[in-house]
Parts: sequence; structure tokens; C-alpha cells
Amino acid sequence: MKLFKEVIKNNLKMIVFYVLIGIVINFLDLYSVTYYQKILDAFQFQTLTLIPLIIYGFLLIISTILGYIENYPEQQVKNKLYLDFKLQSLKKMKSIDYLEYQKIGTGRLTQKAEDGATASRDIMINFWLKLFRYLLPTAIFSLIFIFRVKKEYVLFVFVGYIIVIIISNIILKKLYKLKENIILNQEFLNKHLVRGFMELVVFRTNKKFDTEIKVTKDGITNIVDGKTKIKLVHEIFFTVFALIVNVLKVIVLGYAVLKSDLSVGAVVTVISLLGKAYEPIAIFNVEYVDYKLNKISFNKYIELLDIRDDEALNNGIKLKKLDGDIEFKNISYSYSNDKNIINNLSFKIKKNSSIALVGESGSGKSTIIKLIMGLIKYDKGNLLIDGKELSKLNLNSFYDNVIYVSQEAPIFDGTLRENLIFDKKIDDEKILKVLNLVCLDKFYEKLGNGLNTELGEKGVRMSGGERQRVALARLFFDDSKVIILDESTSAMDNITEKKVMDNIVSCLENKTLIIIAHRLETIKNIDTIFVLSDGTIKEQGKYEDLLEKNGYFTKLYKSSKE
Repeated sequence: MKLFKEVIKNNLKMIVFYVLIGIVINFLDLYSVTYYQKILDAFQFQTLTLIPLIIYGFLLIISTILGYIENYPEQQVKNKLYLDFKLQSLKKMKSIDYLEYQKIGTGRLTQKAEDGATASRDIMINFWLKLFRYLLPTAIFSLIFIFRVKKEYVLFVFVGYIIVIIISNIILKKLYKLKENIILNQEFLNKHLVRGFMELVVFRTNKKFDTEIKVTKDGITNIVDGKTKIKLVHEIFFTVFALIVNVLKVIVLGYAVLKSDLSVGAVVTVISLLGKAYEPIAIFNVEYVDYKLNKISFNKYIELLDIRDDEALNNGIKLKKLDGDIEFKNISYSYSNDKNIINNLSFKIKKNSSIALVGESGSGKSTIIKLIMGLIKYDKGNLLIDGKELSKLNLNSFYDNVIYVSQEAPIFDGTLRENLIFDKKIDDEKILKVLNLVCLDKFYEKLGNGLNTELGEKGVRMSGGERQRVALARLFFDDSKVIILDESTSAMDNITEKKVMDNIVSCLENKTLIIIAHRLETIKNIDTIFVLSDGTIKEQGKYEDLLEKNGYFTKLYKSSKE
């Protein structure tokens, strides 16, 4: 909720300006009607002068000019609120607890952020701001001006309000149910469309696209039928509403004729103001239905913004520098209090050394990396960074000195140069030298625009191994003290992987290097290998020494060869 309030605060001046200019325009529009009455009465009794005409014309001109000016705050508020609400979702990702992030999943987070931003904007613009800048002022000013003409007519208006509210509530309940069903059908339709776009290979090779298309067609039919019914219900509502208002106008007109105490101008004014007085009721009822529906997405959005944050990101002791000593002391960790993934684990990583974590799937390798990175929190024991407890450190200051490369090797939509060095200023000669170190020299030679070649979204023009080598090349342009590689060579062939890893180990001196190895041959030159099984260290030592022991590491080695 704090992030939501921040959006309102950041846009408060423009929101206030937008509301005030709306109130002024509504006042001028209704006030001009009273001058129209004076002109008609003066014309009837042949006492018309230029002054009422000039004032009436002035009011219309000012109202028209302000109507144009209000486009500026309207577009500013409408677009800025939507984009700021989306930005808050991104800010939340900066601080969200990692386990909470994993529970929700990327797809649901994206949907919540998009739906939430749209719903939040619509609630603000189409309901609250419309209520205060248009609906309430129009109703209040209309009643005031009607009261000034004839007090008794205000009573007619209130009676009409009661009738309109009772009838509209009956109709709008039906409208709410229809719109709710449409939202569910749209969510269903979007799910099938998105997964069809994202998982082309799966659906094509399993010949499931025909089924998906059939299901999607059914969803489209339901949406079209629902929207048609909504249109009919809308028309019923506005038809009934128009009938009620017209009947009231006839009653008022008849009452005025019977009484014969109003001028022509006064009767015309009252009839005009009656329509203005009832219009907000009709609009409010329709907008209120949308408000209730938007509130569903809005509440989910607030739930997203209120998800638990990782307090360690901004709190705790700030590291001014990092040497790179890491120590696990009797560390235990379990997911959701189930069986321990890491069990009473103790080991040391000395600064400027290289270590590798090996073991079967589920042995705890990636969990150890996540513990070091502070993404997940250990249950028991001590995890020391340069002798300081990790749980007491400011994680953002720790991340300033750590670089992490995952198996996915993220490549963003941009040039090769941007993907290698981001916004840093580095000579082409140095960049090309690094490309040789990660075996991308042949790849580079085939590029039409060299370092300025666009790689496409997620590096679609590259193989998996090429993407991984680009990600690894970034290491040579970073001065972080600790380097963590999580199976970041898994998509490479054996020869390329060995060359790249040898260059990384030999060139990146005076750094602490932590590797989760994909192939055991690539870690021959690593200082210490930790062999893991069920969250504990079975063996540790150098590559050749571990093979000579003929223990668990040898078993893994032989298994990989087979």
C-alpha cells in the first residue's frame, strides 16, 4: 500500500489541477444556463440589452477554452498513473523476498502487475476523479440553480433520484454478473493465447494447436455473447433512465403551466437543469459496476505490493570492500520445514581461490549458491563473509562485489556491445580480445555489423552455447571480487567449454571463484572440489587426488563418462 500511496503523492498536483479545472468547467456550463434564462425573459418582455449577451458569450468562450486546456492534465494523469503503477511493480521486484517470488511465479506476477496497473488507473480516473470533478459538482450545481429558480422543484428531483436508484440497482446487478463472467472468460482466453505464443515447439510437436484453437474459439464465443448481453442491459438501463427523466420533465412542465408563476426562461432553465441533475446518477451507477470489478484486480495488485520484502537488502552493515573469504559453519536449510536440503554443512572458501561444487541433481549445489547470495536464509549455523555474519550484512552492498552467471545466460534485446559491457566505455580492441578468450571470435567474424549487431530478444539469433559465452565474457569487464558460475557452460561442447573455463581460471586472478560444474573435466585446474550428496560434503580435494581416492567423486566421473 505504501508504493500505491507513493504514486498518488507523486501525481497529486496534476490530479488536483485536473479536478479543479473540471469543477470550474461544470460550474460555468451550468451558470451559463441561468444567463440563457435572463436572455429569454428579457427577449419575451422586450427588455433585452447587450450585457447579458456579452456575459453569456464570455461564459461559453471561457468554458470552451478550459475544455481544451483540460486535455493536458487529463492525458498527464491518465497515462502517468498507469505507467507509475506499473513502475511500482518493478520497484517491488527490487525488494521482494526471493521465496515469495518463487511461490507466485513470473507469469502470475506479470499478469498481476498489468491488470493491477490498469485497474488502479481506471479506479482513479473513471471513478474517484470523475466523481469529484464531474458527477458531484454537476448534481450539486444543478440543484442549487434549480433551487434558485423554484424551491419546490428540488423535491421533484429527489423523488426522481429515489425511483432511478431503485430501478437502476435491479438492472445493474445483472450487468455486474455479466461483466464478471466476461473478465473470467478473458483471463481464460489470454492464458491459452499466451501459452500458444510462448510454447510453440511443445504445442507444435505434440500436435496440440488444434485443441488450443478450439478451446480459444469457445472462449471467444462466450466473450462475444457476454458483451452483446451487456450492450442490451446497458441499453435497457439508459432507456428506462431516459423515460424516467422525460416523465419528470413533463410533470415539471405541467406543474409550471398549472401554477403559471414561471417565465418562459425559467421553465426552459429548469427543464435543462433537470437533465443535468439526473445525468450523474446514471453515469455513477454504470461506473460503480466497473469500480467493483476493477477492485478485484486492484486488491490482487495491492497484495502484490504488500508481499514480504527481503529486509536485508537495505538494512544491516554495509561492506566498504570485500576480500572474498567465505565460511559455512554448521549450516542447515530446509524448504518449508521439510527434510533438510543442507544438513549441518561446514567448509571454507579462501579469498583469491577457486572452488567447484559437484554432485548429483538435488545434492544441494544450487542451494549453497542461493545461500551465499542471500536469496534464501539458512535455518541454523553461521555463514561468514570476511568473518562477518551474512544475515547481518546489507545485501545490496554485498552485491556490489559479487557477479553471478546462471545457466540461463540472460541476453537482452540489444547489440553485442551492449550485452557485453552495458553502458561502459571500453575500447573495441579490449572487447575483441575478450571474445577470443571465450571462443566467440568465429561467431564475431560472421556478424554483419560487428559489435553493433542486434542480437534480438533473448538472443534468439544465437545458440545456447553462444549466449552462455556472451554472459561469461561480462566477467572480464567486471571488477567484482567474488565470481559465481552456476552451470554456466552447460550448453557448450566439451572442447569449447574446457578452453573457456581454462581462460577464466587463469585470467581472473586475485578473485574468489565458485563454480557449479557441468562436466568434471573442466575443473581440473580448480584449487578445491567439494563433492556433495544429500546436502553434505562427501569428499573434498583437488581433481587428481579425488580420482586417486576412488571414492564418490570417481563414481560421478565414471557415470559422466558412461
